[in-house]
Amino acid sequence: MKAFQRNRVEVVRKVVAAALCCGGYSYREVAKLVGGLSYIAARDAYFAMLTSLPEEAKRNRREVAIDGGDVVLDGNQFHVWLARDVDSGDIMAFQASPLASPEDGAKFLSTVASQCSNKPYLRLGSGTNTPKGLLNLDLYFQATPASNSLIGRLGRMILGNSN
Repeated sequence: MKAFQRNRVEVVRKVVAAALCCGGYSYREVAKLVGGLSYIAARDAYFAMLTSLPEEAKRNRREVAIDGGDVVLDGNQFHVWLARDVDSGDIMAFQASPLASPEDGAKFLSTVASQCSNKPYLRLGSGTNTPKGLLNLDLYFQATPASNSLIGRLGRMILGNSN
């Protein structure tokens, strides 16, 4: 979790910038969307995240947990998605979108599917953590309690809060 070094730019801003880059936005678009950082800082955050995540591997996966959450930066709301292999604990995909549209959800799922050699069971967060954009895609899934939110746990790990 030491991928993002602390400096003048807050860690949450770097994480959202890196996730937006994973979503296909250019460094300059990310700098404008997130604000408070240059396109070079967006690029650095993206590469820091890429080097800290395990390599993508296409393999048989029994169950994939997908969670989402909203982050507000300077009055702009972003939706962040996270997919994790339940058995190995590996983070498979991490992406953000300013719209959380079904198209963005489909793009995120295609990233997850590209790492699966089978059709795994999807487990989605529930309540306010239900991944927006995924609900209208006609998927079979199980909702998990919001208290076990992947996004919440990731935020606590990044920010160092033990709650």
